[in-house]
Amino acid sequence: MANESSNKGRAAVLSAACVTMFFISNIALYSVVSKNLCAVYPDWSGALTWAFPVFQTIMAVTGIFAGRISDKIGPRNIVIAAAAAYGIGWFMCGTVTEVWQFYLWFSVVAAIGNGLGYNPALTCGQKWFIDKKGLASGITLAASTAGPAVLSPVFASFLIPTFGVFTALKVMGVLFLVTIAASALFLKAPEKGWLPEGYVAPASGAHAGTFGDLTPGEMVRTPRFWVLIATFAFAATAGTLLVGKVASIAAVQLFEDPNSAAAVALGGVVVTVNTCANLVGRLTFGHITDRIGGYKSLLIMLVITMAALVIMSMSFSQAMFFVALALLGFSFGALLVIYPPLTGGAFGTSNLGVNYGIMFLGYAASTWISQPITAVLYHADAGNAAYQQSFYGAIAIAAVAVALTVYMMVSDSKKKAA
Repeated sequence: MANESSNKGRAAVLSAACVTMFFISNIALYSVVSKNLCAVYPDWSGALTWAFPVFQTIMAVTGIFAGRISDKIGPRNIVIAAAAAYGIGWFMCGTVTEVWQFYLWFSVVAAIGNGLGYNPALTCGQKWFIDKKGLASGITLAASTAGPAVLSPVFASFLIPTFGVFTALKVMGVLFLVTIAASALFLKAPEKGWLPEGYVAPASGAHAGTFGDLTPGEMVRTPRFWVLIATFAFAATAGTLLVGKVASIAAVQLFEDPNSAAAVALGGVVVTVNTCANLVGRLTFGHITDRIGGYKSLLIMLVITMAALVIMSMSFSQAMFFVALALLGFSFGALLVIYPPLTGGAFGTSNLGVNYGIMFLGYAASTWISQPITAVLYHADAGNAAYQQSFYGAIAIAAVAVALTVYMMVSDSKKKAA
C-alpha cells in the first residue's frame, strides 16, 4: 500500500473528520451559554468578557502540539483525548458556581479539547486530498459551520428552556464526548508514499510547497511566514470586528426602537442568514482555491469583505442590509478554508498539522485585537455615528490585509520568474 495510488477509503476518513468538526466546533454556542449564565449570575457579565479570547488562545496553542503529535502518530488517539477533554469541560460547566470555575472548565479544559481535535481532524483531510486541498478544507470547515447552525436552536430553544442551562451543558458534554470519540475511530493518516489515484507529484515532491517541505522551525525562520500570519490576523480581525455585532447593528440601523420586539425577532434571522452565508462561502471557496490558488482566493475574499462593509454602512433598509450581510458572511466563511491549503502550498504538507497550528495563532490574535477595538469604536447607545467608526476601522484593517496579500502575490511571481 505504501507506494500505491488509490482513492479507496479516503472519503470515509474525510467523512469522519467532518463529524469531528461538526461537534467540536460548537464554540459558537458560547454566546448562548454566557447569556444564560449571566441571567443566573448577573454579576458575571463583566467577568466573562475575556472567556472567549482565552479559549481561542489556549485552543490555538494546544493545536500546535496536537498537530506535531498527529503528524508523528496519526490523528486517532489524539482526537479521542480531545473528545474526553472537550466533553468533560462542557459537562463540568454545568456544575459551576464561581466565575473562575467557568474559566477553568470552559476556557482551559474545553479549549484544550478543542485544540486537540480541531487541527488533527482538519489536516487529516488535507493529507488524504493533496490533489484537492481546497475542496477537503471547504467540506470539513463547512461541517464546522453546520454544527452550531444545527445544535444552537436545539440547545437554546429546547434543552435550556426544558432542563435549565446547567443540565443543558451536561447533556452537551456527554453528546460531544460520545460523538467525537466515535468519529475518531475512523480517522487515520495515509501511509508514507501514498498518492491519490491519477495524481502526478510535482518535481519538487508530492508534499513540497513553494518554499519547500519545511519543518516548523524552518517555516518560522522564513519572512513569508510572518507576512502570512500577520495577514491572517488582519483578515480575521476585519470580519470579527463586526460579525459578532450584526444583530445589534441591524437593530439600530433598521429600527427606531432597537429594543422593540420586531428588532429582537430580526436579530434571530440575521444570525441565521449570516451562518448560512458562511456555510456557502466555505463550500464555494474550497473549489475556488483549488482552481486559482490561495493568494488570489484570499484577495477576492478581502475585496468582497470590504465591499460588504461599505454596503452595510449605508444600509438603512432590510433588503440592502441582508445583501451586505450575505456578502460579509460569505467572505468571512472563506478565510478559514483558504488558510490550511495556503499554508500547505507555501511550506509543504509533511508537517502541516503543526505548521498550520502555528499559523492559526494569527486567527487567535484577531480575537484579542478586535475586543479592545470594538470597545473603543462600538457603542450600542451612541447612535449611527459610532457604527460608522466601527465600519471605517474594519475597512482600514481589511485594506492592510489586501496590501499584504498583493505583496505576497507579486513576490511569488518574481520568485517563479527567477
